[in-house]
Formats: sequence, C-alpha cells, structure tokens
Amino acid sequence: MKRIVILGSTGSIGTQTLDIVRHHPDKFKVIGLTANSNVEKLREQIEEFRPEAVCITDENKADLFKTDVVVYKGEDGLKKIATLESDLLMNSLVGTSGLIPTLEAIKKGITIGLANKETLVLAGEIVMRQAEKHNVAIIPIDSEHSALFQSLKSGKKTEIKNIYLTMGKGKISEMSEEQLKNVTMKDIFSRPAWNMGNKITIDSATCINKAFEIIEAKWLFDVAPEQIKVIVHPEYICHSLIEFNDGSIITELGTPDMKRYTQHALFYPERVKATACSFTDLYGKTLTFEKPAFDKFPCLRMSYSVLEMGGIMPAVLHGADHVAVQAYTEGKIGFMDIPKVIAATIQKTKNIINPDINQIIEAEKSAQKTAEGILENDIRSYNSSGKFDALRRK
Repeated sequence: MKRIVILGSTGSIGTQTLDIVRHHPDKFKVIGLTANSNVEKLREQIEEFRPEAVCITDENKADLFKTDVVVYKGEDGLKKIATLESDLLMNSLVGTSGLIPTLEAIKKGITIGLANKETLVLAGEIVMRQAEKHNVAIIPIDSEHSALFQSLKSGKKTEIKNIYLTMGKGKISEMSEEQLKNVTMKDIFSRPAWNMGNKITIDSATCINKAFEIIEAKWLFDVAPEQIKVIVHPEYICHSLIEFNDGSIITELGTPDMKRYTQHALFYPERVKATACSFTDLYGKTLTFEKPAFDKFPCLRMSYSVLEMGGIMPAVLHGADHVAVQAYTEGKIGFMDIPKVIAATIQKTKNIINPDINQIIEAEKSAQKTAEGILENDIRSYNSSGKFDALRRK
C-alpha cells in the first residue's frame, strides 16, 4: 500500500487524485492533505480519508480550524507535510508555493508526482540536479509531459532527436491580428476540450502556458531548446510525441482527461484498469497537425529566449505574466498587451547567472513589481517592434 501526500487536495488535480484513491482503497493510504482556504472541503476529505496531518496555508483559517488530526499552517506547514514519511508526493499546488516543498521532499528521497509547473519553470536545473543526486523519480502529470514520459519508454533520452509538444486550436487562433486586440474573456473561455481555471485558460490563449511547458520539457527530458518543437493538433487526441534518432515517432493517444495522467502517476511503474478515467473510441477519428502561428502569438517564442538567457529569466517570465494576466482580467489592458508587459519586464531585468533558490524566488517577486511599474508608466511606450525582435528566437 502506497503512502501518499497530496499538496493542493481541494483543487482539481487533488480531488481527482482522491477520487482514484477512493476506487482503490487497498492500494493507497492518504497520510497528508493541504488546502489554502477551502477548509470545508478539507474537512470532508479528513473525515473520509483520515490522514495523519493536514496543512492550511491561510494561517488565519488554520488557527480557527478544529479537528482531531494534526494541523500545520503556512509555508512552513507545507514543508512539514511534504516531508512526512510517504512513498509519493502529489504536488498539485498552483503557484510558486509548490517549489520549496518539492525540493524538501526530494531531499527525503520521496517520489514526486508533479502537476505544479512553477517547480520546473522557476528552478528546473536545481530541481532536476537534486532529483538525480537523491535518486528520486519525478513523474509529470500535465498531459503533454506525461505523454512524453510514457513515450520515452521506447528509447533513451540520448536517442531523442526532437520532442513535439501538442497544442490545441480554438476560436482565438482563427482571429486576425486586428481582432486579437479586442479578445474578450468570453472568447478565451470558449475552449473545445480542456476545462481549466481562469489563469491557466488565459495563459493557454496567449500561448505563454505552452512557453512554460517548453521550459519544463527542457529540464524533464534533458534536451536542448532547439530539440523542442510545438505542433498544433486540433483534435486533442494526441498529447505530444517523441521523434527518435532512427526516424520513429512515438506518441500517447487518449481523451483529454486529466484523471488518466493522475492515475498513471499514482500507480507508476504499474498500469491498472481504469475505473475513474474515460476511454477513447478511435473509429472515425482523424489526426491533423499544423505549424503554430509564432508571429501572431509572441509569448510562444519567449520560452526559447529565456532559456537562452538562463539564470533567473524563466522566473522573471513567470512573474511578469502573473501581473499582466491580472491586469487583463481587471480590464486595465488588452489581450495583446500581455506579451508587451512581459517583454518589457524581461528587458528591464538584470540577469543573475547560476542563481540559488532564494535568488530565483526573489527574482519572481521582483519581476511582479517591475511589471506593475511598467503598467503604471503606460505600456504603450513599449510598443515598438524592435523591442519584440530582441526576444524572438534567432
């Protein structure tokens, strides 16, 4: 029986994880759960799964929470939960709070099921170095990276020629550059497949989410940035591909259902019959692939730029996006102003090469302040095309 800890147990991936556990009570023992502020949902989970301890990161709510299990609070509490004696840490936190608990669990030799993209976007080099040092497996849960992880069983990392990250195609991709200036929230949320939260949905629309995935893939699979390609796949059946040096292309197909990837991480290295996941009927299905519109979506190129710069720049990219997306949701800027804010923030930041983890965290926070200053000073001053040319991959 695997002893598991779930960071972010009240969120989408966390609740899916518990649903799978519910179907396999003889395979898993939940020993730790965490929530930020959804304490009522957490209370229900405690009553059903009886963990050894929980953490509530909202310290005010933690102080008022009454239960018969151990309650930790705040960022320190996350580290305590993450380092409980477990076989698997499922990290489904949203944001930078997932980074330090992951590193602490790795140092304890705990296998990581990773759905928190910030862990690798901000500090991929450090995290993977520590994972290798402590002989810890990091099992990706995001659909694209899980697909690549599974496809890699057909070969070695050293035998990879290219990897292809698939991306969908929605209403926004069909718009002209003039129409993109007036994209509404309704346009963004008219997605044909995945059901995601507000932030990641907007990030998917600007393609910055795919930029983050490129950064993650570089560290997860130890490939050069130029080996990472992006390919548009409107049908949402193929979830990324690996091209090996002998010309073979291996992929993973299935319905766009995150439970399948969550179940894969939970049972890895075994596969079990799906009980909480959906199956794909391939009869009558068509697979098409297209080139992405790099010029229309400048965020897509930014991953290559910050990987080339190295240092703190991936963290700067993430921090600037956080502020730009918030400004867009508040109606302060237009859709196509988001990449302008990010580009300007990168240009205003002095890089630090070979940063430690504290410098990376500080850089992400500092980038948010820089982006806020750019918004205050009017982003229209950064509209010249020359500014963007500097960020485009040569």
